[in-house]
Amino acid sequence: MRQSLSQQLRDVRDVLRWRGPFRFLLLVVREVLSPFVYWHVYDIFEKDLRQPIPESYARGEFEIRIYKGSEDLERLGNELTSMGELAPIEIKARFGRGDIVAVAYAGQKATGYLWLTFLSGMHLGFGTSWMVHSHEAVRYGMFVLPQWRGRGISSLLNHAVNVHAREHGIIRTLASISVLNNPSLSLPKHYGTAPSMKVIIFRVRGVNWTYRKAIGARLDSRFSKLASWPAPSCVNSFDTDEPRRT
Repeated sequence: MRQSLSQQLRDVRDVLRWRGPFRFLLLVVREVLSPFVYWHVYDIFEKDLRQPIPESYARGEFEIRIYKGSEDLERLGNELTSMGELAPIEIKARFGRGDIVAVAYAGQKATGYLWLTFLSGMHLGFGTSWMVHSHEAVRYGMFVLPQWRGRGISSLLNHAVNVHAREHGIIRTLASISVLNNPSLSLPKHYGTAPSMKVIIFRVRGVNWTYRKAIGARLDSRFSKLASWPAPSCVNSFDTDEPRRT
C-alpha cells in the first residue's frame, strides 16, 4: 500500500510539473465525472513529407533505431515493457499489423519511443477510428522516460519517423495530440505548425450516447465511426492526455 501511495504521489507531482495547475485541474475534474461523462479534445496535425522535414532540437547524444516486428522481438519487447507503459501482448499486436517503432537510446539505455502505423482502424476514442489513405501513416504512442524529458527527444523521434516514412514511399504523416497535453503540443508549437483540424468526442455513459464534432475539416475526411469498439484503456494518439504521458 505504501508503494502504491508513493507511486500515486509521484504521478501527481509529474502531472503538475509537466501539465501545470490548470490542465491538472481539468484532468481531475474529468476523472471525477468519468463514471457519468467523459471527453477527449484532440488537435490533428499533418506533415507533408514532400516538403523539408524540420531538424530535431534534441540536446545530447542519442541514437535512433527503427524496428519492425521480425527484428529481435523478444529483446525489444523487454526494453519497451521495462519502461512500464506497454504490455507484451500490445507490442506483439502492433507489430502484427505492420507497425514500426523508433526507439531513442542514450548509450545502450532506451529513453523513449514513437510508433508509426500504416493501416486504417486504429482507435482514437469512443468508437472513432483513423482512416489512413494511400501513402499515409499515423504517428502515435509517443513516450519518453520521466528522467529524460525536457531534452527534445520527442523531436528526434519525430524527425526519424518522418524520414523513415518518406524513404518508404509515404507522402504524409498524421498525428493527434490532446489539448490537455501541453508538453506534447510544444513540438508543433516549436516548429510553428498549426493543426489541420480539432476533434471533440463527448461520451455520456449509461445512455451510451456519443457526440463527435470536427472543427477545420469534415470528421469523415479522417475518421470513421464504429458500431462497437474495445474499451478505451489505451488511446492510440500521438500522445494522450493521461497523466502518465508527456
